[in-house]
Amino acid sequence: MHPNKTLLPQQSSCIDSPPNFYTMLKNETEEMKYIRVMLNLPLRQSFVYKVPPEFSSQLKIGTKILVPFGRQVLSGFAIEEARGKQNRKDLKEIIKIFNDFPPLSDSLIKLGKWISDYYHCSLGQALHSIFPIQETFRIKKDKEGQKKIPAVQKLTKLSSLTRKYGKNVSLPEKKKGVFLLRTGDNNKSNFFYLSLIEQTLKEEKQVILITPEISHITYLQELIHSHYRGDIAILHSRLSARQRYEELYKIGRGDVCLAIGTRSATFAPFPRLGLIIIEEEENPAYKQMEAPRYHVREVAIKRGKIENFPVVLATGSPSLESWYRAKKGVYETIGFYQGNKSPYISIIDMRKEKDRILSSVLEEGIKKNLEENKSTLLFLNRRGFAKFLLCLDCGKVLYCPNCNISLTFHLQGKLVCHYCDYQEKAPRVCPSCKGRYFRRTGLGTEQLEIEVKKRFSKAYVRRGDLDVIKSSLLYKKLRSDLTEKKINILVGTQLIIKEEILSHMNLVGIVIADGLLNLPDFRAGEYLFHLLNKIRRSMKPQGRLVIQTYNPTHYAMEALKKEKEDNFYRIESGIRRDLGYPPYLHWTRILLEGRVKTKIEKVAESMRESLEKEEIEFLGPSSCPFAKIRGKYRYHMILKNENLSYIRKILDEKLSPLFNGIQGIRGIVDVDPLQTM
Repeated sequence: MHPNKTLLPQQSSCIDSPPNFYTMLKNETEEMKYIRVMLNLPLRQSFVYKVPPEFSSQLKIGTKILVPFGRQVLSGFAIEEARGKQNRKDLKEIIKIFNDFPPLSDSLIKLGKWISDYYHCSLGQALHSIFPIQETFRIKKDKEGQKKIPAVQKLTKLSSLTRKYGKNVSLPEKKKGVFLLRTGDNNKSNFFYLSLIEQTLKEEKQVILITPEISHITYLQELIHSHYRGDIAILHSRLSARQRYEELYKIGRGDVCLAIGTRSATFAPFPRLGLIIIEEEENPAYKQMEAPRYHVREVAIKRGKIENFPVVLATGSPSLESWYRAKKGVYETIGFYQGNKSPYISIIDMRKEKDRILSSVLEEGIKKNLEENKSTLLFLNRRGFAKFLLCLDCGKVLYCPNCNISLTFHLQGKLVCHYCDYQEKAPRVCPSCKGRYFRRTGLGTEQLEIEVKKRFSKAYVRRGDLDVIKSSLLYKKLRSDLTEKKINILVGTQLIIKEEILSHMNLVGIVIADGLLNLPDFRAGEYLFHLLNKIRRSMKPQGRLVIQTYNPTHYAMEALKKEKEDNFYRIESGIRRDLGYPPYLHWTRILLEGRVKTKIEKVAESMRESLEKEEIEFLGPSSCPFAKIRGKYRYHMILKNENLSYIRKILDEKLSPLFNGIQGIRGIVDVDPLQTM
């Protein structure tokens, strides 16, 4: 393609042609007297409100509104006109309409109803996730007659990338559905994104690009801006209320045709959405941990079905769920590339290294790197100086009083709970036996940093974890110091396992791989495999990856070293099939929380008795691995079945009445849980 050739046609506005964005409503009544409203509460029922005359001509189905509810003012959505001859004298009136935005489209309301049904939450909670605006702001409007930003901009410089990576990747013509884009090369992935975005914009449609980490948004924004002249909407959880309002306002006005963001970007209200790309689809950050507990992958796929557009799941090593669906033909695999040459991988059996923190192989690698002025990263997924403080006289470990989890010792002489942030000064004597001798047991990043500084006293050593990197500015400073060779050895947690950091490294050491492998979670092996694969793909091909472990023959590490990914998936899949784990069976987790342990145990036992009368497989109830957090005891059980509808039926008819509305107990339903801690 000639570099100066115009790739995309000019057009005036993103919303010139689709008036149905404003009018695609279930009820076209111009004036409504009463309306049913779904509130942002965990309640399934709707509430009827009066529509004041000044709002009657403006109100449409899908409009967000403010209403009085008891002594509060809550946001909600108008879902249908309320008809009938019921007594309406005591009904309260709507307070406000959010009329800076068009109502939710029919397709987004359908998506909200699906989320409510699938993830067992209220429709109000689902719709609030789709459109989370809670207040209005004054926005500077364009002057009358001012030229709007062109809707379909030109992608430039793509021809040079085409020469480097081959012809543009494309989806099968006129084919919708889900496509698993597998690449082992991050540069090729970026080229694929640009190529697919170009094709979609040529069709005068819009695009959403989703990434799991806020820190990666800037990188993607810069990448796309180097080839795309148009404005881009940015959506993520750290935006202020005003910033979020402005970004959604741009989308609603049609000023942008492309959005980049994290989970919430899935719901960007584009009227002619033509493509969603989910980067790094295997990342567990795509699962929302608060209600509604949705997974971005499933919601994006459902939206694609409703609005008839393709969804691309991009990955270097897919989640087992996506691998399984691709094997069954539910997803179509495209663009599989082996990628660049991998760094040399060493798996070190730490049973032969006695009490060393760093194996002889890893130490020698660091020495060589320092001599050649090359960078080293040491990964340890635990903050602090020591895992816990142990009394040598009575054997007591000091626990958080709120969480019943061991307190982490920090070098400043304090004990910290990393779950509720409880802190106390490290005691001089044991509170149990008055003994004076303690051992700091386990290893954290703080202690590792000190040990590395002692061992390599002339090296510039830096720590990168949440105790040190507390803002995006500090993260940017870390990146710039790496680029300027101001850091020889970087010690850190998962916070620094990012392509823009790993690409600087000639040596990466996984200090204790077993820390991830031994989590009480059936996905632990998969999480370790994804982590190691991400590191391998992001490193320089001439670099070296050293994995220290007490389980060197684990199939995740062997598959990585031999570069035989399918060996891992085949073994892991077989284990899960035999045990009735996802993706072979649907799981739904019910978590009970409360301050009175006996009350929770009683409810849990009544749930077990109820389930024993039904034809359904279940695990528990039992105390959670983290049995107490923030002063609340935690019990859970897991329902297992091929048919999720049957699980929902059991939940609605048998279990929910046993824990809903019980004072002092909070019941949480998590469909397709990613963790069971």
